[in-house]
Amino acid sequence: MNSLALEAYLARLYTDSAERENFLASPAKTARDAGLGNDDAESLLNIDSIGLRMAAESYGHKRAKHRRPKKTLHAMIDAWWKRRVQSR
Repeated sequence: MNSLALEAYLARLYTDSAERENFLASPAKTARDAGLGNDDAESLLNIDSIGLRMAAESYGHKRAKHRRPKKTLHAMIDAWWKRRVQSR
């Protein structure tokens, strides 16, 4: 069993929706086609498909959140000033 290959494939399942759906349709074949050995492919046969989808969606939201551009100091000061002026 090659745990690095298995971990890399699991990461791919969490991040690649097409790969995840192919895997869920045919787990053993898709895992073997991805280069996993028979033991690793068989270890994934009982994966919780609902949990996999939920985790992938959660990770996707977290990745998207970190991709958003950070507010500049100027934008933060401007927003603060507008809130302060409007509260009067």
